[in-house]
Formats: sequence, structure tokens, C-alpha cells
Amino acid sequence: MRNEDAHLKLRVASLKELDALVGKYLTKETPQVFWEEEHACLRFDSIDEALEAMRDPYFQLFIPEDARANTALKEVQEFRAYSSELPLAWEVVERISPQLEPLHVRSQSGVWYAAFGNQAESCSHSAPVAICLAALRAHGMDVDFTLEWKSQPGSDRAVA
Repeated sequence: MRNEDAHLKLRVASLKELDALVGKYLTKETPQVFWEEEHACLRFDSIDEALEAMRDPYFQLFIPEDARANTALKEVQEFRAYSSELPLAWEVVERISPQLEPLHVRSQSGVWYAAFGNQAESCSHSAPVAICLAALRAHGMDVDFTLEWKSQPGSDRAVA
């Protein structure tokens, strides 16, 4: 038997990871995909372009000599910046609001709090982050934003 009140607990370490959760699960966005070489950090629009560059002797000069034998390409998926741009955070609210209770947002002492209906509040020093965290929570995902979070004294809440 499944407990409907149980939430999936996730930990993210960056705004990009938070944006990926929102884009993948809430807005169903198709991400921008590109390829990146791990040492030179150059971005390529396609795998074919990346492989061609890797075979180019001139390109090889951008890679440290001791790393050339072990260099690799990685696929990168990039979603829109929901957690750092307020208009994009509001797009999330507009998209998911029809099936949820109303969103409540407030600011107190420089901290933003957001919650859909009677859900537990999500909080952050950034309104878009608080909104994104609340939206994910309303869809069964409790997200711990690890790198930017620190405990508030005397509380089990975290603040980004």
C-alpha cells in the first residue's frame, strides 16, 4: 500500500539541478542539449561537431598534454533558469496552479516563503527558489538545496 503523504526526498547542489527538476517534472520542457569536452570546457552543438573537434590537431592544443589521452565528452542538458528568473518561476505557477490549491508567497526579514495550499512552506533568500521548491513539494518532491542551505537557529527549516 502506498502512502500518498510520502514525499520523494531529493538533494540538489546547484540552481541548474533545481531548474532541471522543475523543467523535467513540472513544465515538461525539452532541454537544450549540447556536448562539452571536460578539460577545455568547450561547448559543441552536436556530438558530430564535438567528435570532429576532438580529432582536430589544433583543437588538441587546448587540452593539457597530460590529459589528452583521457579526455572525454559529456552530454549536457540545460533547462531554463526557473530558480533565478522571477518571470520563469511565475510561468511554473501558472502552469501547475489549475490542479493545486492557491500559492501563498510572503517575505519576512529577507527570507521568502512559498507554499501551495496547506503544504509546508518552502523558504529561501530568493523568491524564485522558494516558488520552485514549493512547486516541487506540491508535486511530491521535498528538495534539499544543499550547497546554499544552512540551518536557522532553533528551527528545522533551511534557508537558501
